[in-house]
Amino acid sequence: MSKHIDLAIIGAGIGGVSSAVYAARSGLNCMLFEGNAIGGQLLFMENIDNYIGLKMGTKGRDLAKTLEETVKGLKINIVNESISKIDISDRLVQLSLDDSLYVAKGVIAATGASFKKLGVEGEAQFLGRGVSYCAVCDGFFFKGKDVCVVGGGNTAVEEALYLSDIARKVYLVHRRDELRAMGYLQKELFEKKNIEVIFDSIIHKIDGGEFLNRLSIENTKTGRLSSLEVNGLFVAVGVRPNTDIFKDIISMDDNGFILTDEHMKSSYDCIWACGDCRKRPLKQLITAAAEGAVAALSAYKYLKGYYISS
Repeated sequence: MSKHIDLAIIGAGIGGVSSAVYAARSGLNCMLFEGNAIGGQLLFMENIDNYIGLKMGTKGRDLAKTLEETVKGLKINIVNESISKIDISDRLVQLSLDDSLYVAKGVIAATGASFKKLGVEGEAQFLGRGVSYCAVCDGFFFKGKDVCVVGGGNTAVEEALYLSDIARKVYLVHRRDELRAMGYLQKELFEKKNIEVIFDSIIHKIDGGEFLNRLSIENTKTGRLSSLEVNGLFVAVGVRPNTDIFKDIISMDDNGFILTDEHMKSSYDCIWACGDCRKRPLKQLITAAAEGAVAALSAYKYLKGYYISS
């Protein structure tokens, strides 16, 4: 038997929680769907230094805990399951879970994004045995060892800098001849004596015994292969949006990010989006929280009939 609600919010990162707070305070019968822990990518952040109102150095897990307490304090209903399928019928959204069905008048997609993988031989084999996608999570295990970070953006450089205070040696492998990271990060990177940048290169193969101990590096200009002995590989080559359940339902860009207007409304009237699953110019906690509030207010107006959708 299906359960009917006003608004379903899918994802409990900072954008989803922000939506839930504004929706609940406006009196909507809403539910927050999250198959994992509340906080999303906050759980992978060591320090938060650019969120207005928080002390510099606030731990991501501490902010995640605060979000969880906020949700519980407002008595927002949480469903700790992942949604496997979405269908639309008679302008209602049907959300299928493993053993239950919810029907909502509106949906806010706050599904976030996941780490991209390299797709090379050995990556899956050595996951958790040398291969990681989060230096904050796993850096501790490589204290005094040699590690490699792959990527050239802000995240990759930040990972390398973080690891430089833990590991003996950090290699940063980037496929191009210059980094894409912000200038101040590059300056700090090149000042670190135990970080070495390997330009024009990609990871060709990941190898080892019980644990990773060797990388095969391919030069993108010459095709030449070389060997790099390290104990860990941290992959920081970007993220992909978690939007598969919305495929063929709403409009997305070529990379799968949801397209919305300034009110966070998608191409379908009763679906909104916020946070990292949405195409946006600045992917930051503060923008995700703001977008969550806007999405919830837009959903409220739509559900209460305060405006005629286009």
